[in-house]
Amino acid sequence: MADQVLNYTALRSRATLRMGRSEWLQAWLDGETPEPAVLDQHGFQPHLYYAVVIYRQANDSISGQQFAALLHAEAARRNISGPLMAYGSAAVLFHPVEDPQQTTRLKRKTEEIRDQIASRLPGIDVCCGVGRPARGMDSLRSSFREAEGALRLCNELQTQQRANFFGNSSLFSLLLSTTNRADLHRFCMTWLAELISYDNQQNSDLLDTLKTYFSNNGNTALTAKELKIHRNTLAYRLNRIAEITCLDLDDADVRLNLHLALKAREVLGLGASATLQ
Repeated sequence: MADQVLNYTALRSRATLRMGRSEWLQAWLDGETPEPAVLDQHGFQPHLYYAVVIYRQANDSISGQQFAALLHAEAARRNISGPLMAYGSAAVLFHPVEDPQQTTRLKRKTEEIRDQIASRLPGIDVCCGVGRPARGMDSLRSSFREAEGALRLCNELQTQQRANFFGNSSLFSLLLSTTNRADLHRFCMTWLAELISYDNQQNSDLLDTLKTYFSNNGNTALTAKELKIHRNTLAYRLNRIAEITCLDLDDADVRLNLHLALKAREVLGLGASATLQ
């Protein structure tokens, strides 16, 4: 593992991405406004939108600086030129966002980086939390808090190998606050029971297909690519989902309820072989 970190440190030295020290972070999070010279030193550009992304290693197996070096190299390989620094044993990247209303690229790059760092640290879980895009240090403070909240959900959901985004974290927080778990389970099974039963009987992946379809905002090309299947195969699976559930997937309310049921199932921790009650 030390060799891997050294290799990434060498990559870092050739990259243009700035990686700085983080002494100012806590004062900023406590409400202080950083000096312009400090922001300039770290490479902040006032006119840009950034999304705060905090990456965390579950076992603290390497130092924060080493972990930040891994993140730095992966970000540089993808031409992500935002400020980056160690944050305790974690690392924070201020990810530039060209259009705050279009976050598909942000999500894709974040997932890629998390997956790659995890592959470089065998046996170590890596998760990350992502705040919404913001411009200006006051607004970015809120993005930072959202990213920290998304990270906490990794513990609550017991999913240490994932990226949690600001939209998901708000929804999961709402679902986790539901005190009547029986009602949450009942809602989940009302919408997903037929698919769960079909997947169990046929050893199929319709639930995963539906989840991936929603995570890609209904984009069939991206969904097929992520699932590594032909678009015709995806079309067949979506048709089967509609047939099995007797639901119209073009209906906005149906899609909302199916998506929410998938999130509720994740909160409940139901596995693929969950019993139908």
